[in-house]
Formats: sequence, C-alpha cells, structure tokens
Amino acid sequence: MKRPLRPLFGVGLPLLAIVSFFVLLAYSLSHLFAIQARMRLEAPHNMLWVISRAQVASFRLANTVSDRAAGQADADELQRQYHVFLSRLHLLGQGPQRRQVEAFGYADRLDSLAQGLPELQARIAALQVQGDGANAREVERLLQPYIAILGQASTKAMVAGWDGLGSKLDDARDKLWWVIGSLAGILLAGIALIIHALLAIRHAHERTRLLNQEKAFSQLLIGSSGENIIAVDMERRCTVWNAAAEQLFACPADTAQGWKLGDVSSFFEVERVRRAVDEALAGHKAELLDQPFFCDSRSEARYVDLRCFALYEREHIIGAILLIFDVTERHAAQREIAMHRDHLEELVHARTQELDAALERERATAELYRNFGAMVSHQFRTPLAIVDSSLQRLIRRGEKLSLAEVRERSGRAREAIKRMTKLIECTLDAGRLDAGQVEVHNQLCDLTLLAAGICEQQRAATSDRVIELTLPEDAAPFVNCDPTHVEHILNNLLANAIKYSHAGSPVRVEVRCTDGRVECAVINQGTLAGLEEGESDVLFTRYFRGDNAKGHTGIGIGLYMARALARLQDGDVRLVQDKEGVITFILCLPRVAAPYVALSDMTEKRA
Repeated sequence: MKRPLRPLFGVGLPLLAIVSFFVLLAYSLSHLFAIQARMRLEAPHNMLWVISRAQVASFRLANTVSDRAAGQADADELQRQYHVFLSRLHLLGQGPQRRQVEAFGYADRLDSLAQGLPELQARIAALQVQGDGANAREVERLLQPYIAILGQASTKAMVAGWDGLGSKLDDARDKLWWVIGSLAGILLAGIALIIHALLAIRHAHERTRLLNQEKAFSQLLIGSSGENIIAVDMERRCTVWNAAAEQLFACPADTAQGWKLGDVSSFFEVERVRRAVDEALAGHKAELLDQPFFCDSRSEARYVDLRCFALYEREHIIGAILLIFDVTERHAAQREIAMHRDHLEELVHARTQELDAALERERATAELYRNFGAMVSHQFRTPLAIVDSSLQRLIRRGEKLSLAEVRERSGRAREAIKRMTKLIECTLDAGRLDAGQVEVHNQLCDLTLLAAGICEQQRAATSDRVIELTLPEDAAPFVNCDPTHVEHILNNLLANAIKYSHAGSPVRVEVRCTDGRVECAVINQGTLAGLEEGESDVLFTRYFRGDNAKGHTGIGIGLYMARALARLQDGDVRLVQDKEGVITFILCLPRVAAPYVALSDMTEKRA
C-alpha cells in the first residue's frame, strides 16, 4: 500500500497545496478590491452633501435678502447668492441626484416649487434696485418651502447614508473574515509546502547518498570485473574503461577516458564494430561473435565477442555500454573440433562412397544375373532349339541322309552355336565393363585405317549391301585410343546400321576432323520405332531393344558397350536423326598431333 500512496504524497499533495494557495490568494484579493470599492466615498455622488449645500444656499439667500432690505448688503451679493441657490437646485435636478431625489419622494414637490422661480427672480431683481421690506418678505415666503423640503430631504439622505454605511461596514466585516480565513489557508498551504520541501530535501539527500553508494559499488564491480566493460557517450567518447579493458587493449583508463573509441584502438574502426556501436547508440541491441582482434601488427589474432547496449536516462539515450569477452581459447577449441569433424566427415564420406560403390557393384552383379537369366530364356532358346532339332534329325535319319544334308544341318547347328557363343561373350563383356575389369591400352592410331579395316570385314560378311567409305583429304587423323576397343565400337555401329537400315539402301562411313576431335560417322536410312523426340539416349541403355528390333538377333547391349568403351577413351558415341529418316551414329575421339611420317608411307598404308 505504500508504493501506490507515494505518488499521491510526492506529487499530488504539493500540487494541491499550490493550487489552494493561488485560489485563496485570488479570492482574498478580489474581496479586498470589492471592499475598497464599496467603502470609497466620492463627493459628486454624496446626496447628503448636495442636499445640504442646497439647503445652506437657501438659508444664505434668505439672510442676504434680509440684509438687503436692512441696507446691509449690496445688489451684487444678493445676485451672487441667488445664482448659487439656482445652481444647487439645478444640480439636484440632474443625473444621479435627480434619481436619488425621486427615490426620496421629493422630486414632484421640488418641480411644483420650481414654477414659482420666475416670481422669485422678479422679487430678487426688485430688491437689487431698491431694498424694501415688502419684497423681502415675499422672497422669504417663496424660499421657506425650499428650506423645509431641503431640510427633510437632507435628513432622509443622512438616514439613508447611515443605513448604507452600516450595511457596507457589515458586508466589509464579513468579507474581511473571509479574507482572514483565506490568509489562514494560504498560511497553512505555505506551511505544507515548506514541510514538503524539507521532506523532499531530506529524501533527495538520502537518495543522493544511496546513489553515491551504488555508484561506488558499480565502479568497484566494473573495475574488478574480469570482463572488458567500456561505456561511451553519444559522441563515442569513452566514459568508462575498466581494468580488463586496459589489459586487453594495452591502454590505461586515464588515457582512454575522454578520447573517441577510434583514437584509442583501431579495433573500433572496423566497419562491423562501428555499425554495432551505432546501432547501440540508436537504441538497438547489437552482437558480434568471433570478431578477430589484433592488439598490434606483430601480435597474433585474438577473437572476442562484442555485445552493445544503449544507456538510458529515463527515456533518453545518453550513450552505450560495450561488453567485450575474450573467446580466443573457445575459438581455438571450436576450430579444432571443426577440423576433427571435417576429418571424420571425410572419412565417413570416403567409407560411404566405398560402401555405395560396393553396393552398386553388388546391385550391378545381381542385375547382370537377372538380365542374364532373362536374356538366356529369351535369346538363347532359339539357337538351342535349332541345335537340338538339327541333332535330333541327324540321330533319327543319320543313315538315310545324304552327305550334303548332313553338312547343311551340321552347319545350321554350328551357326546357332556361334550365335549363342557371341551372345554369351557380349553378356560377359558387359559384366566385365560394369565391374570395372575392362582394361584400356591406348596408343597412337590412324582412325582411317581402323575404319577401312572394319568396312572391309563387313563387306566380306554382307556382300549384298553397299558400304561407302569417305576419308578426309588432308593429313591422316591420329587419335590416342585402344584399337581393339575402337574396332569393337565401329563393328557394332556398322553391323547395327546394316541390320536396321532399309534393304538395298547404302551405308556410309565418314571420317572427319572437327575442332581438335576426330569423328567417325556411320550413316544409314531407317527409323527408330517407338522413340519420341529427345529420347535418343534410351538406345544406349543396357538391354534396351526398340520396336524395329523384332526378328533380329541381339540382346540390346551393343550400343551400351559402344558408348561405355568410347567414354573410357575420353570419347563418346551419340545419335543424330533428321526428319528425312537419316540415322547417324557418331564415334568421337580426341585428336592428337601425328608423328612425322613420310607421305609415301602414309599413302602405302592407306592403299
């Protein structure tokens, strides 16, 4: 309950006392001014004085008339007193005096007496010429009503004045009591303000003492702290620089305080550090981790964590505080851990690769066996059936068959056995290739000679087909390759071109040089049934056979073997098919500089 009441007594009570002070003071001043105004007496507004002066003027005029009749006053004195009497009557008939006379009830009587003023004026004029007793008596008779009425009016004015003065005095007394009460309230408010001021001064002294104690404790805490603590003002000038900062930056506090951070150490001129301090001065928390720090150009790098916070005085930012933690040992430990982790990751990655390779070889072997079984059931059944039927025929009718029939059936069985042997060799070659057991023995070769030799072999095997060979006109293109594998590739490409091209159409073989490469293109007329545009690479998949392969021997590994062998020699085999049905398989190998060979020797070799 003390905390909610503290603002009331600390702020509300003094404010209430000050407001009461000014309200009571204003109230007292207003009442004093009102009393002064009501108690002020002014001659032009004093009816008693005006009526009494008119009555006195009437008495003096009557006395002067008597003296004139006795010969003791001259005509000028009589005329002067008469004019004074008229002026007093005129004053009673004007402005506030008229209204006051009307209030007293004598206005009508004075108006009726004013009708006799011409006669009074005539009698006065006669007395001025000759003073006689008859005119004097008439003037006195005319003045007597004025004297009586003015006497009554003056009496009534005096009574009314005393009554008004009494009411004014009573009202002034009441207001004076209010003023006295207001002054007492002002006195009490002043006493309350004085007491509050004394208590505030005492509280301020107590808070100052506590603040000094906290300041001394904070300075002791900052000075004895093992962490680096730095405080700056809005101009980035150092205000606090503890002992840990002295040791880290090799700069004493007496030198650092009062200087800008950038002048104390170049560490604070680093862009990231400057931005962090600026963010703290703008009221935002900033943090930098593992920031390198060099005490001088010859020392090794240290690493620090920097945290910046804004310093507030109530709601205003007055500076920033920087907490700097030396984390060099932690950084070194983390770096060592990272190196061990990277080494372990490399070992795990290498071991994983080995396991993946072993798994892949295992899968390839399993796939090879599965495909081999499917291929045996599909491709080997036909030649075995031919061999079996031929042998059964020879067994049953061996004695009745002629020598020509025996040779024919034996030859058919042998061709079937050759076909099956070739299929088995292709399958085993593919398996060795997948297992990485195929060796490549590169040597300098003339690709034109290899292509010419393969064409001659195919012409001998298929004498019914036309095979055209086109060689470059310039120097022989030499490549670094394994001639056995290249012959295998070209033999496969040429055999496929003859097998799947239109009957009677020629097959062309072109050897050409392009941009440091040597290409051997096998071109034929035909179609790739079942393939969409952009799917030509599927032909090089192992055991793939298109729709146009029906009725033709093979197990679908020839093109796969061709591309794999070419890539082992830094080459490639690709397919190009145009819209006119021209199919081109291109063997591409890197060209090498040919050694010096006599032109006659080269011509002899080509021949």
